[in-house]
Amino acid sequence: MPPDGFNPSTEPDSQLTRYGLPTVDAMASNPKAAAFRRAFLQPLADGRPLRFVPALPTSSIAMDLFVIERTAPTTQPAQRSVNWSGGYLAARGGHRFVSVMADWVVPRVSVPPDPRATEYHSSTWIGLDGQKSYLDSSLPQIGTKQRCGEGLHGAREYYAWFQWWARGQKTEEQPLGLPVNHGDTISAIIRVFDETSVICNLRNVTQNIMLEAFRAWAPPPCRISGATAEWIMERPSPPASDGWEAYAMPVYSPFAFTGCIAESSPLGGTTLHDRDLEGARLIRMYEVIASPPGTRTISTARRVLVPEQRLELAYVAP
Repeated sequence: MPPDGFNPSTEPDSQLTRYGLPTVDAMASNPKAAAFRRAFLQPLADGRPLRFVPALPTSSIAMDLFVIERTAPTTQPAQRSVNWSGGYLAARGGHRFVSVMADWVVPRVSVPPDPRATEYHSSTWIGLDGQKSYLDSSLPQIGTKQRCGEGLHGAREYYAWFQWWARGQKTEEQPLGLPVNHGDTISAIIRVFDETSVICNLRNVTQNIMLEAFRAWAPPPCRISGATAEWIMERPSPPASDGWEAYAMPVYSPFAFTGCIAESSPLGGTTLHDRDLEGARLIRMYEVIASPPGTRTISTARRVLVPEQRLELAYVAP
């Protein structure tokens, strides 16, 4: 982990590489991704020094993660999902995605006025390869979790987490050491290191705290295809339910993913290309209701391209 007083905005690439942070070299060709990475490394305007915290809480031993020593290299109609709302890009022209990044403000959550569950959960994250349409599909994802309800003793809980979901496997989420509260601005980057691992960077801009970079591995036999890049508000599921019996969705305050960039490269090549929300596919979330029988939309996504790109998420009340 970087020492006290470490200022990534002024350090040479050799030091940034040592601690798994974006380098000047990585900002050479793609203007949008470069601007995001540059902002990720900048200190706050008030001059407060950036604090780093360990990726894993001291009591956690659930995942083999470690600080890395070098870095890696048109709108369609909204789709429907029982547990996802947001947007994604699909790779095209023989390319594959090698990074995804975004900022967002952690939404405040609350129990619906007519509660029908004891717990309400939502997850806000970025990820790669989440569309599940190929053999041994998997999904590295990092973000924040928001939950509330009587089953949590009436409390609201907010925390950072990572998970590498894999179809048919029991892959648990890993709470991370970054402190989080509603209203905090979060900045996140996932970069492909090789075909079975990614490097993750996460920063709480509001609290001026950065998580130490870590590298995570795909559960065997999964490989990273780079087929899609996602920005998602999810209604997660209890362990082992694999998305089919999702928790109830809490009411959440409207928020937006901003700075949404995914980088792609041609298969077998190293040249990077920016992709943004232009052409992103939207997803709206629905739930099944018993009376009257049917479905209803509970979360929507809206893409805004000017003056600055935003992917806006909103809860839909009954």
